[in-house]
Amino acid sequence: MRFRSLCASFALAGVLVVGGCQSEQRDSGAAPSRTDTAQIRRTETKTTADKVPQNVPTSPRNSDNFLKYVPLQRPPQEMTLVSMPVTAGPTIDGHADEPFWATAPAIITLDYSSQRPITLKSVYTTDAVFFLVSFPDEDASETHKTWIWDPKEEIYREGPDREDVFVFKWSMSGNEVNLALREAEPHRADIWFWKACRTNPAGYADDKWQSVSLEAGKETRPIPSPKYGKLHFLRQGDVGEPPWEEKFFYEYQGDRLAKIYPQQPMGSRADIRTKGVWSDGQWTIEFARKLDTGHDDDVVFTPGAVSLFGVSCYAIAFDTPHETWSQPLYRTGDTFDRLFFTMAPRADK
Repeated sequence: MRFRSLCASFALAGVLVVGGCQSEQRDSGAAPSRTDTAQIRRTETKTTADKVPQNVPTSPRNSDNFLKYVPLQRPPQEMTLVSMPVTAGPTIDGHADEPFWATAPAIITLDYSSQRPITLKSVYTTDAVFFLVSFPDEDASETHKTWIWDPKEEIYREGPDREDVFVFKWSMSGNEVNLALREAEPHRADIWFWKACRTNPAGYADDKWQSVSLEAGKETRPIPSPKYGKLHFLRQGDVGEPPWEEKFFYEYQGDRLAKIYPQQPMGSRADIRTKGVWSDGQWTIEFARKLDTGHDDDVVFTPGAVSLFGVSCYAIAFDTPHETWSQPLYRTGDTFDRLFFTMAPRADK
């Protein structure tokens, strides 16, 4: 079945964007409205003009291979990523210049929405695991929802710019569950969000968790399921503080102002170190995390075990395209291939 035909179901997309996008707005402290140009008349933090970046791009891209849905290149399939043992982990700088990255076995999966290839590698030490991700992108999108001054209303409105994103989704409900939201089944997952604007400057991923359940809860949203009829979706940040903060402004300080500013994450939300570098039409991103963080909202990696996961180049929300955004497919993500992760035995064992 072609993905384009799946996306024609606006009922499904509309429901899932409520679950995926509103939860993100709650996490970030933004106004709960779904309006893309949310009006902000007051601010929590007043920033002086000499500290506010004003040279921020806000126009949609003119050309890019990854701005529209494309037909599936092949059916989804299963593949296994094998992590190789190393004595010391890489420097998390997005350059991947350690010799072991050149020899580590790779798998090449596909992004669901754009069908672009995603190359994954992994190594591990006695207490941490590391991932190397690379995928093509014709232009680096490193700003997000830039404030644009509306001179008529004398307020700032969110701009159309949307950042590049990469997502790991790890099953916490075993290896038999389907992680795809378009074929929703009950499950819980550990979600790692790398975001070019909101997390990359701080050097961390945003650590979240997601559940799809049979029972409704106080903050859940209903989603349709081919197998179960209706399920209930919830996504929240791990306990702690994210690696960015939003700033709002009382009065005019420039036609364009950055909304997102890096900060040191705290608690379980600071478990994953990352750094991405864009060069010559490609993102290269390195991830690092402890095998066991000690937090119950994180997946545990055990040598010899097999873990189910999926990846996406867009925030996993299964939204509909928004043509006015610099990335119309932002928040249209879903998992595609069924990926498995295991760690090769250490030679000294």
